[in-house]
Amino acid sequence: MKALLLSVVGGLIFGASVPPCKWSPMAYLGLALLLIANFEPIRWEQRTLCAILWGLAASVLPIAFSVRIAKIQGATYPVDFGTCVVTLAPFFLLALVVGIVASVSGKLWQTGFWRGFGWIFGVSVLGIIAERASFVLPMPVQLAITQTPLRFSVLPLTSIFGIWFASWFVWFVAALIAEMVASVKVNWVGIGIALLAILASQLVLMRAFGLHSDESRTLKVALVQNYTDNPLSMAAKVRNADIIVLPELALGQETESMRQALSETAAKTGALIVAGLAESDPPYNAAVLVSPGGKELLRHRKVHLFGAERWHFRKGSEVKAHGEIGIAICFDTVFPDVVRELVRQGAKIIAVPNTDPPSIGYLLHHLHAAFLPIRAIENEVAILKADLTGLSQAIEPDGDIVAEAPLGKPVVLETKLKVIREPATTPFTRFGDWFVYFCAIMAAVLLISGFAGRVRKNESRPVPEERAAVRDSQNFGQVASKGDDEPDGNGGAQGN
Repeated sequence: MKALLLSVVGGLIFGASVPPCKWSPMAYLGLALLLIANFEPIRWEQRTLCAILWGLAASVLPIAFSVRIAKIQGATYPVDFGTCVVTLAPFFLLALVVGIVASVSGKLWQTGFWRGFGWIFGVSVLGIIAERASFVLPMPVQLAITQTPLRFSVLPLTSIFGIWFASWFVWFVAALIAEMVASVKVNWVGIGIALLAILASQLVLMRAFGLHSDESRTLKVALVQNYTDNPLSMAAKVRNADIIVLPELALGQETESMRQALSETAAKTGALIVAGLAESDPPYNAAVLVSPGGKELLRHRKVHLFGAERWHFRKGSEVKAHGEIGIAICFDTVFPDVVRELVRQGAKIIAVPNTDPPSIGYLLHHLHAAFLPIRAIENEVAILKADLTGLSQAIEPDGDIVAEAPLGKPVVLETKLKVIREPATTPFTRFGDWFVYFCAIMAAVLLISGFAGRVRKNESRPVPEERAAVRDSQNFGQVASKGDDEPDGNGGAQGN
């Protein structure tokens, strides 16, 4: 009963950090309560129930806040069985991933396999491994999106470690809180490392401001959020923009007349246009970059398909940038590989044609939007997301959201955006997910050291009195038997 109560309360608290809620520190306390619940001597099925309750409780505040925001903005959304499933799916997946780590770490604590700082660090690296493994799920689970509001304290180090650092920090601080509560002792090593991580973030932030304060230029951009209106008609009204971005599949099926209309719109506006469309033979969810002269400069086919898209489209396999512009379509930005590869090829602006699926209160719009500032900081790249129904965003390389469209309204979001003059070369852009491999190595080291410690402990354990008596009698019998088999020294001499 105690474990279940801790799980429900922990889930409610954790939900206060999940977008659109912005109380990021609540993630540490909410996760810590689930870890503490798993310290209890409960069965595996009870641990599973704790994880499910925690995940469902974590959905309460995000859904409530999403509904409230949509109501304030006058946005409507469907409420049916399918929409409810899509809305709750991220939280069931969250319960699965977090629940596995919490259950395993709780069992390791109970058995004394890991304790103290070793347990804290072990939980944090197991958390990162579990999050990376979640890439095989319908939606990846990354606790990092709870830290998006902490742009100046936690996120700067994502330019070195990637999104994995923000997730690791959540796991680490939560495990630190849980361990100190369980042991009723302050863990100064863990506190020191957490404070050192924040200090390092500040140093990286100051260095970034120093390097790029005079190395940026300004572009005028326009994001077409057409909702139910004609996207090309809305784009044609834009003037003096450098680049215009339209939503995912905004132009529908690719035809000759559609290409002609797109070329005419580009010529009329004098801007580069990125627009989503559907290829038919073979079927791809694609987007094109068109010059003001109507020439197609770049075509990107969606690499990471979402949900039912896998039944209708083929998966794209090639990622290319054209000069300083790259394209990533919707779900592509939830994974780190596409944006990173585009920046490696010299992209300074990532255009994101986007259409988030319907969900209660537009919750999935908020969850997806939380990834993009992290993607920008990871690679020091500007991101332009044009969504069909809401939360179109213009994001600068430091993760600052300079413009954001409301929900459920047709609007052309026009703004000025700073872009770094030279292609970014952050450690994460260069070396990729190296921190995940580091966590895997550390987990292996901790597991091996834990097994070695158990072996040493068993060898040094005192033998119970009864077992000692049996062992001594056996040894005595072996000595007596050995003495009978050996010839007597004096008798042998007399026989000779």
